[in-house]
Amino acid sequence: MTEESAASGPKRLIVLVSHGVSDRAQASHQNMAFNILKARKVPYTEVDGMDLEQKERRNQLFEISKIRANYPQFFFEEKGGSVSFVGNWEYVEGLNEASSLSEEILQANPGIKTWDSVFNNVVASFA
Repeated sequence: MTEESAASGPKRLIVLVSHGVSDRAQASHQNMAFNILKARKVPYTEVDGMDLEQKERRNQLFEISKIRANYPQFFFEEKGGSVSFVGNWEYVEGLNEASSLSEEILQANPGIKTWDSVFNNVVASFA
C-alpha cells in the first residue's frame, strides 16, 4: 500500500472475495474480514470473483494487486476513480491487531500502521 492512499481524502473500500472459494483458509479469512468490517462499521463494496457479471471488475482488481485467485483482497477507490491495492488478509489482520497496541507504543513507533490510520477516510459513497 502506498502512503498516499493512507493519507488521502475520502475513499471507498472495495473487498474482492469469492463466494465459491474452496480453500478453507481463504473462506475463513473472508468471514473474519467481514466480521471485523462490520464490528468497526466500515462501509465497503463487495466484488465477488466467482460472479460472471463481475468478472471484468475482478480482472481489473487482479491487475492492480498482481495477485490472482487469493481472497480476500482490499482496495481503495478515490473520488476521481483511481483504484489502489491496500493489501491482503494478512495485512488487514495486522492493522486490526496493531490497533490494540498501547498509545505509548504507537507514539514511540510512528511507522506502525493501525486500523484508524489506514481506514479513517472510508466512506459509503461519494456525495
